[in-house]
Amino acid sequence: MAEFAIYRRRQNRLSRGEREWRAEPDALVNVGVSGHVRRLPWREVVSVRLRAAPAPQRPWRYVFELRSRKGERVVLDNAHYAGEGAYEDRSASYTPFVRAALAALAAANPRVRALIGETQKRYFFLMLVALVVLGAGAYALIAAPTPFDASPIAAPVKFALVLAMLPLFWSLVLRAMPRGVALKEVPARALPPTLP
Repeated sequence: MAEFAIYRRRQNRLSRGEREWRAEPDALVNVGVSGHVRRLPWREVVSVRLRAAPAPQRPWRYVFELRSRKGERVVLDNAHYAGEGAYEDRSASYTPFVRAALAALAAANPRVRALIGETQKRYFFLMLVALVVLGAGAYALIAAPTPFDASPIAAPVKFALVLAMLPLFWSLVLRAMPRGVALKEVPARALPPTLP
C-alpha cells in the first residue's frame, strides 16, 4: 500500500468526530466519520489560497483553501476542535500534509498558482480602511491644537511627521498585497512556523 500524507481534525462541535484528509497522487481524499469517501481530483483544482487567519482562541491558525472547476470549496486549517472553547494546534501534521498536497497538485496541475494572503476584494477594502485611517491620523496631527503651535517650527514638524507616515503605510500596503506564487515556491510564512 502506498504512503500518503494524512491529516486528521474535528472542525467544530457539530462534527461527529475527526475527518481524515489524504493527499494522494491523483486527488485530495476526504474520509468522513461514517467512512464515506469524497475525492477531489487535483486536475479539477483551479485555485489555491494559503494564509494566516487568527481567530478567537486560535491566534496560531493557518488556512489552506482549494476551489474546483465546479465551484466546490475545501477549507482546512490547523485547528482541531478539542471541546467547548478549546482548540488543539495540529500544525505538526498540518504543515507536512499541505506541503504534500501542494507537491501532488503541482505534479498533476502545474498551471495552478497559490494565492498568499487576502483575496483581492478584501485587500482593496482593507486598503481603503487603511487610507481613511491614515488620512484621519494626518488630519488630527495637523488640526489638533498642541502647546507647541505657537512655535514657528510647529507646522513644518507636523508636516514632516505626516510625510514620515507615508513610507510606513506603503511598506504595509506592499507587504499585504496578495501575490500568486508557483506551488513549488510557497514561502514559509504561508504555513505555521516550525518548532525548533
